[in-house]
Amino acid sequence: MKVKRFFLVLFIIALLLNPYSESLYRTNAVLFMASHYALFTLGLWMGLNGSRKFWIGKLCLGCAITVLVHTPAIFDISAYDYAVRLLVEVALLCAGFLVGSSLPGNNKVTYSLLGGWMGGDTALSIAFILGDSVYAYPSSPYPVWQIRDTGMFMFILMDVVAFFLIMKIFISYVEKA
Repeated sequence: MKVKRFFLVLFIIALLLNPYSESLYRTNAVLFMASHYALFTLGLWMGLNGSRKFWIGKLCLGCAITVLVHTPAIFDISAYDYAVRLLVEVALLCAGFLVGSSLPGNNKVTYSLLGGWMGGDTALSIAFILGDSVYAYPSSPYPVWQIRDTGMFMFILMDVVAFFLIMKIFISYVEKA
């Protein structure tokens, strides 16, 4: 089973990080952000399936990396520069792993992290929807309409993921009662 999981991870990484996909990320902001979600989620999944040991430093480092790569300067530079983009993509994969491998069984911490993610993702998606000039051309290769579309994509994706997570939590409470 671990061999299948290993090859699945390699396949997803190869699908996301190849010259063709990388060329699309430079011209399409939605695909660029979707790759961020996919890489972080893949890292999170790998971390959750490995040995987990709660350590607040590891958790904070993973969250800090995720926030850092979405600051305007790094986001814009990574859209232009292939080497920086590769570094950001590896950082997101590692950040997801750090967060996943440090999630405790404590639901309060996990729910707090979910709330933090929703807050941060909402703030970034609103900045995108409003067409924040620091994320749009000329500082980045993306025109304002693509940044707005990316914000809508993020907001819808966040709502779908949050809905399923909240339903999972609700169902687990109903089953306990």
